[in-house]
Amino acid sequence: MIKLSVSAVLVTYNRLELLSKSIQKVLSQDTDKLRHLIIIDGASTDGTREYLDSLSDGRLIIVHLSENIGGAGGFNSGIRTFFEQTNDDFVWLMDDDSMPTADALTNLLDMFDNNKLAGWGASKVVWTDGNWAKMNIPGLLNGNKRRIYQGDEKWLPIKHATFVSTIFKRDLIKKIGLPQKEYFIWGDDIEYTERAARAMSGYLVHQSIVIHASQFNSEPGDIVGEVDASRLPRYLFEYRNRLLTSRRRHSHLKLIKTLGHSVLDFLKTLFLPGVQYRGQKIRLIVKGTINGFKFNPDIEKL
Repeated sequence: MIKLSVSAVLVTYNRLELLSKSIQKVLSQDTDKLRHLIIIDGASTDGTREYLDSLSDGRLIIVHLSENIGGAGGFNSGIRTFFEQTNDDFVWLMDDDSMPTADALTNLLDMFDNNKLAGWGASKVVWTDGNWAKMNIPGLLNGNKRRIYQGDEKWLPIKHATFVSTIFKRDLIKKIGLPQKEYFIWGDDIEYTERAARAMSGYLVHQSIVIHASQFNSEPGDIVGEVDASRLPRYLFEYRNRLLTSRRRHSHLKLIKTLGHSVLDFLKTLFLPGVQYRGQKIRLIVKGTINGFKFNPDIEKL
């Protein structure tokens, strides 16, 4: 095993019960390579601040933000803290509902030990029932997507992943900069890992298992089937952010496909029977797509 060090980053907002469990899972990793756990609290109001301030583990770096700047802002802050306040070689990113198994980090590091040119990697993320977490299935770099599900290959080249257990080399962070905090929520991880994949190879590590303890095992970006009214405002960012990602990071063909996907969602929402919150969803699709053409934040470099 390589003699290197890791900072983990957990981003949290008002989910104290899940956060406390996640912290214990991270700090209980079966490797001494974990030197720091950076926790970014997005101005939680549920007792999270008081709980975090009561912890005494010397590996903890606690950052209390003055306002909630979303998951994207939290990961931006977490990676900046890793880069500026530690000398660790890797940064390992997770949400507060990520529950890594005991050897999750060991298996991620084993991938780097055996793939010298790799710059980043992602765990296999499962839901609480043991099946794949649908919103956390990485994008395969080449070949048939069935290779992801078969799990025959120990390390599988990928082109993007979510921030539920994704790890990056320090040198890669220096090269590509920070996640775009302006995304606020949804899509920032896909944009960032696609940026990473253009700079260095990334791999899905099948033996690194992390449980995503989300409330539902939902399909990513499924506005048509969404039944939780409290989640609807997120879709404004979904349509805005993915349009920017395709517009600025990909070909014209990818932009056309992204717009086509938005149009299809609009038509399904408009015409399919039984769609809940139909009017609100239609407005979100239209407004988010329009905003995507005007949205153009700069990438922060370190």
